[in-house]
Amino acid sequence: MPAASATRRAAGELERAVLALLWSAGEPLMPTAIQHRLGGGLAQSTVATTLLRLVAKGLADRAPHGRGFAYRPLQRAEQHAAIQMIDFLRRGDRPDDVLRHFARALPPGHREVLRAALTVAG
Repeated sequence: MPAASATRRAAGELERAVLALLWSAGEPLMPTAIQHRLGGGLAQSTVATTLLRLVAKGLADRAPHGRGFAYRPLQRAEQHAAIQMIDFLRRGDRPDDVLRHFARALPPGHREVLRAALTVAG
């Protein structure tokens, strides 16, 4: 196996890593800052392409900054995770059963958080 293949990231892994950096930064980041924080010898074009994909998916936004663009997430990490969970439920044939199994599998502390959230939302 060639060396480049051995260090290649799994599909979506780079997007997740970039989103995690955007979430933790607390301010918009330039592609070069993201490239440096990710390390691993990524090309700037790879980082820029990943950022444009996140913008196209509605997960990030970009604004002019100096001679380039700075990027920021459009959702908090918690919102993103919740949307993914809802999308996953909608894909199944029996979302009610999946939700029941999920709730039963939660640790007791998380069940209490869920109950409280449902009380407030209801």
